Amino acid sequence: MKMNKTPFFYILYAYRFVTKLFLFLLFAVGTFFVFVFIFLPIKLLSKDEFSFQKRARKILHKCVRFFVSFMKIIGFLKIKISKEDEKKLLFAKSAIIVANHPAFLDSFLLISLLPCTDFVAKNDLSKHNFLSPIVNSLFMTNSLEFEKMIERSKKNLESGGTLALFPEGTRSLPTGQNRYKKGAARVSLATSCPIIPVYIGGNKKIGLGKNDNVFRVNPNGYIYEFKVKETVFPSEFDSFPDAIAAKRMTAKIREILSDENNASFIIQNE
Repeated sequence: MKMNKTPFFYILYAYRFVTKLFLFLLFAVGTFFVFVFIFLPIKLLSKDEFSFQKRARKILHKCVRFFVSFMKIIGFLKIKISKEDEKKLLFAKSAIIVANHPAFLDSFLLISLLPCTDFVAKNDLSKHNFLSPIVNSLFMTNSLEFEKMIERSKKNLESGGTLALFPEGTRSLPTGQNRYKKGAARVSLATSCPIIPVYIGGNKKIGLGKNDNVFRVNPNGYIYEFKVKETVFPSEFDSFPDAIAAKRMTAKIREILSDENNASFIIQNE
């Protein structure tokens, strides 16, 4: 449907664009402040790396949640999630959270919903950018050796923490989701922890998607909808050899998340 570009449209577009640039700048400055003035002192006072990461992730969750609230107040962002689904994520323990990955803000928003989560981030985020200090201090990257990933995940999951990752490994293409990697399934099978799929929907993430022009925005703002899907248990695949179990588990996760592509709660045209 073609949109009539009235003067109000251009005013709204300009407001969204300026707001987007302001938020990115504020996010970069805030990230530096949190790392230098909060995380470094906590690291110095922590008895070991694991206790530092647990405490720092809880603080990061609160900081991100505050920033998300600010984005909602100024009208840049709107989040739709049922109270039941929000509780499922806030109180999730010893579970692996997987989600589709339509846009730039996905990991940021998931952290706001998960009080103490480890994250498997894209390797590029650990190199020479403003997010690198936090990614390298608190999270894993998808380039980490699988054995080390399992060792670290076991310790975190056994302590009641969660692990979050995107099976696609990168943002989805405009034409649909990418091929799912088997990492989440392999971690689940190795740790006996369940997988909680989370579908991320909403309106079009113009300017935040893969290969999008940074100067583009959605003049209507960004609407994110989260829906927690049925839990996948590794015990369902006990009768299969590990390689086949991982493949079938990954296929089931993709099927669960792909089912939402035509769901009525996704706003397609805004």
